[in-house]
Amino acid sequence: MRTAAKKAWYSSLRISLPDDALALVLAGGKGTRLKADGDPELRSTPKVLVSIDRPGGATAMLGHTLTELDRCGFPHIAVLTGADPEAGAAAVESYTLTRRAGCRFGIYREPYPLGTAGAVYAALSQVTASVAVVVPADTLFPHALLPAAVVAHQASGHGVTWTVTTEPDERAQNRGKLLVENDRIAHVLEGLELDEPDCPAGADLRPATSAGVIIVDRARYVDHFERYVERLDEPGPTDLYRQFVPWLLSRRAGIGAFDIRQAAPDLGTPERFRAFGRTGAVEAEGR
Repeated sequence: MRTAAKKAWYSSLRISLPDDALALVLAGGKGTRLKADGDPELRSTPKVLVSIDRPGGATAMLGHTLTELDRCGFPHIAVLTGADPEAGAAAVESYTLTRRAGCRFGIYREPYPLGTAGAVYAALSQVTASVAVVVPADTLFPHALLPAAVVAHQASGHGVTWTVTTEPDERAQNRGKLLVENDRIAHVLEGLELDEPDCPAGADLRPATSAGVIIVDRARYVDHFERYVERLDEPGPTDLYRQFVPWLLSRRAGIGAFDIRQAAPDLGTPERFRAFGRTGAVEAEGR
């Protein structure tokens, strides 16, 4: 073996975020399902400001997400807020601006309902980041995995990567509603009444569950979304998970899948909120 080949054998993959990586935090939801509960706090507090039990103590869902993203090393974090008064945009924005972190915070408020895909497009059309990570504020995602997920996304060549889990908790929403083949999304069954898709014989499909986070190349996302809008008679709210990404699949755009192999509980319903957000056991940090 030649010397150059020997040296090349000693290689490693650097796991780190790009210098211009942007995290987009979805914080514009009204929390309709939580507000339907009889708990006064859930009824009167913007969903992402409801407190949850975490190892370091009780904190707002949004506060937990912002802290974890800052720890991951994101240089820029943007919070996307909603136009609906029930979403409490003013309170969410005030809370965001009181945070202290090593990164720069930004806020993008939609002027009218854009849907999650539309809100992401509106923000990305105003920035220059090469890669953006879309993060729901109401999901207990293992954020420490995000640098590795971004590295995998960039290596895959896909314009979009959907984080999934093949080991969801028993209460997971839309359990098994994503079908994965060779580290890519093959079918999206969320929002459909189908239990099984029309798949070609011999396809090696694995059921997976959405972990909520989606990673995108900024320029390609903007281009894809503008093509999506061209086909609409009138612009309107567009859901990222149930409309836009399935449309990309229908256009044969490759959607990557990054399996986190652990639960990422969504706290959007009273049942899941109490099971995972109000554990009643707040441990000391680091234990």
